[in-house]
Amino acid sequence: MKTRMQTFSFSIERDRFEDMMTDIHSLVPSALEPFFDLATETFVRRSTLHRALGVGLEEYRPYLRPAFEAMVEQGLSIAATDGETGEPIGCLIVTDYRFSAPGVTLPRLAPLGALTAALRRKYECRHHPSPGEAILVDMAAVTEAATGQGIYCRMRRAACDVARAKGFRHVVGEASSSETQHVLLDCLGHQKMAEIAFCDFSFANEMPFASIENPPTFILAEGDL
Repeated sequence: MKTRMQTFSFSIERDRFEDMMTDIHSLVPSALEPFFDLATETFVRRSTLHRALGVGLEEYRPYLRPAFEAMVEQGLSIAATDGETGEPIGCLIVTDYRFSAPGVTLPRLAPLGALTAALRRKYECRHHPSPGEAILVDMAAVTEAATGQGIYCRMRRAACDVARAKGFRHVVGEASSSETQHVLLDCLGHQKMAEIAFCDFSFANEMPFASIENPPTFILAEGDL
């Protein structure tokens, strides 16, 4: 029978082993291709917002590509790769909150753009960060095989270290899943700064996100670096 100390020691060794098996590093523009594929596949398949709008991979990738490349160019994004094979297992796409990314018009995503804009207006009534003051975690993706290994939190810590070294003071994140909201609010202790109930949001006389029940709201949370 394991004692409490033996169990604790095993946990530490397991975490060290997992750390050795995963490389967390800056995402450079020359290496973005597999991470772009991972991020777009993850959002189309797993994002409650994208699923509610019925966004397809073939239309989403051309729409996102210019903004994705522009955000990676800022040098704030993080990648996670398998320590043995070098295969991508996660990415965190980070930008200056005040950065206006180039984009391609996609009518199907117009409700999401309007929802995000409304959320940010609520946030900016409480805090209006200047350029270079707050980073925005715009996208996060981890392969299904690597889920539950703490890679998302490790990437966030790395991103915060990079941003802090560049003079940023706050980190902002938008969350539409209960899992991410739990991490931001309960695990990281960030403050909920803005919130919109899906059932209350209308666009073009329709309720595009009314089918989302868990979680019931879209939030923006802020933490200090």
